[in-house]
Amino acid sequence: MRPSGRPWHLRAGALALLATVATVAALPAWATNGTSLAERDAHNKRLSEQLQLAPNGQSAAPTARYNHIITFGQSLASAAEGWPALSTEARYDNLMLGQAVRSATFSGASFEPVGQTAFSPLRAVVQRKSDARIILEPAQVARLEEHAQEEGESVDIGALNMARRLYLQKRGSDADPQHLFLASNAATSGRSIAQLSKTGGTHEYRRVPQAMDQAKALADAENASYAVSAFFWMQGEFDYSHTNGGVNDKTRYKQLARQLRDDLYDDTRAITGQSRMPAFISYQTDAKSSVKDGSLAVGMAQWELAQEEPNWFLAGPVYPYVDKGVHLSANGYRWFGQMLGKVYHRVVVEGRKWQPLAPRQATVAGREILLDFHVPEPPLQFAEPYLGHVARPVKNKGFMVYDDKGEVPLTAVEIAADTIVRLRAGRELAGQPRVTYASFQVGGAGQLRDSDATQADASYEYLPEQGMPEEANIPALVGKPYPLQNWSIAFELLASPVQAP
Repeated sequence: MRPSGRPWHLRAGALALLATVATVAALPAWATNGTSLAERDAHNKRLSEQLQLAPNGQSAAPTARYNHIITFGQSLASAAEGWPALSTEARYDNLMLGQAVRSATFSGASFEPVGQTAFSPLRAVVQRKSDARIILEPAQVARLEEHAQEEGESVDIGALNMARRLYLQKRGSDADPQHLFLASNAATSGRSIAQLSKTGGTHEYRRVPQAMDQAKALADAENASYAVSAFFWMQGEFDYSHTNGGVNDKTRYKQLARQLRDDLYDDTRAITGQSRMPAFISYQTDAKSSVKDGSLAVGMAQWELAQEEPNWFLAGPVYPYVDKGVHLSANGYRWFGQMLGKVYHRVVVEGRKWQPLAPRQATVAGREILLDFHVPEPPLQFAEPYLGHVARPVKNKGFMVYDDKGEVPLTAVEIAADTIVRLRAGRELAGQPRVTYASFQVGGAGQLRDSDATQADASYEYLPEQGMPEEANIPALVGKPYPLQNWSIAFELLASPVQAP
């Protein structure tokens, strides 16, 4: 028996210095590695400032007489259920090809302008689903069934109006007839990326170069210059849901998306002869209802492409905006269109880089995980996204954590600094934790956004006489400009351990 008094090597190193002072008081503060939250926050802000001041010398500036912006993708691109039309009065000097931005055929291999093949003032219309040559009158729109698939207010109209207002403000003028913006929408509802590809698809890819050919012919007839300024790419739901040849696989989606972009660029060069290529601006596909296996493969592919590819930009997610279920509502389409216009202005007109609100890294110590973010306009804030027509909270504000034992209960999700989010686990973590945000498991949404105060060009409208449901009458929005804060993209990210000193 050893004596109870002092040693036995000072009671085994005072019980290994009280288990290294209870694992350095169960760590954080923050992980006692000498970097304070304030220093970490300041570092994030410096990196974001450098990114946003960096020049973008890739995109084709709108220096032609006619600068074409073409939307391509599936149903959120074509504005399924996007009725009634809101932007019915032409604004600024924006144009479209024909009497609608979309083709007179909802699908198929040809782009046929509605009415004459001519430039006309840009405005929104609702086209009959069974015959897209027919533009519906407001009384006909009012009689549509609740989830009728008629296509109406598309994102390109809100985008071009927003972009044009910012462009003219920058120039300090009310008009610029020598440099005009032109919209066309070549999207086809219900298509996977494989179907929209140039090779091996449904041939609906051809709608894009056909729209270019027709617009250039009109410009040539005037002896005017013509170029393609940007592509808006909105697609991915059928790849998430494994429909029509879609596959929820990140590597495959990136490969097909790169090839599609390259094919679009090759056709642009062949038709226009321009040296700088159009900006390729994507949304992030919403995971709320269409994910087959619960992963975020398509959304992560879209984010990684925007980080890896020059002249490729991810404008942001679509989960915060008012919707009719899978599709956005007319206000939702115009609202996100304003976001697209904001990003277009930054990267094409101002010639600067852009990244959406997105995580830089995640680190774990003890039961805490810190997430550092690129925040376009600090500080971070929590808000409720519109799910349907109601602003609602999301489980754990959209965050989930998984480790070797499965889902980790969270006791707190909080903003620790202007650019940092802290997650607190309800138990000890096993192995390397994985953090997800806005995944299928929380309804494809989250509550994290920044503090961007950019003024929208359009305001929310409630038109009950044209079939808008009562729940679309939202006092916080009606008659007010759409708020244009940047919401965090959906993501999944491994947290790296922080070693105690």
